[in-house]
Amino acid sequence: MEPAPEPQQIRAVFEFMMFLGETLGHTSRHFENETMCSPEETSVLRVLSPRGPLMVKEIAQAVPGMSLSKLTRVLDSLETHGYLTRTLNREDRRSFLVAPTEQGMLLVGKFVHDLEEAAQSMLAALTPTERLVLVELFTRIQTNWSSVTGQQHSPPGSG
Repeated sequence: MEPAPEPQQIRAVFEFMMFLGETLGHTSRHFENETMCSPEETSVLRVLSPRGPLMVKEIAQAVPGMSLSKLTRVLDSLETHGYLTRTLNREDRRSFLVAPTEQGMLLVGKFVHDLEEAAQSMLAALTPTERLVLVELFTRIQTNWSSVTGQQHSPPGSG
């Protein structure tokens, strides 16, 4: 059995998690201010872009913590701004399919680009070998985290 992490190691990881949270928060706020999208709208577009079209209930499952009434308001706003379309589901006429428009896809692409720039900045301080080791460690941490929490995550570098 592996020995438990030492307190200074736990503190270093904690500090990095706080730093990462602040960095992601800054990037998200910058994007939201630039595009006038709310965090909820950004979340819905991020879910739709790789997987759309989706039924409303599928979006609700993919965006935890958002009530159906809130999701409906978010979808209304995104549709009003031309970022998505809703059409009657031909297979289940009781539901709608939601798909991002080209404009919505461009918006998500910009958000992803902003995050990739932040990742590039963080990796710039490392050698190519250190980057490989870091990605390997991230993958191991993510795999372990997923097995402990039961959450599904894509490995680093897969999306």
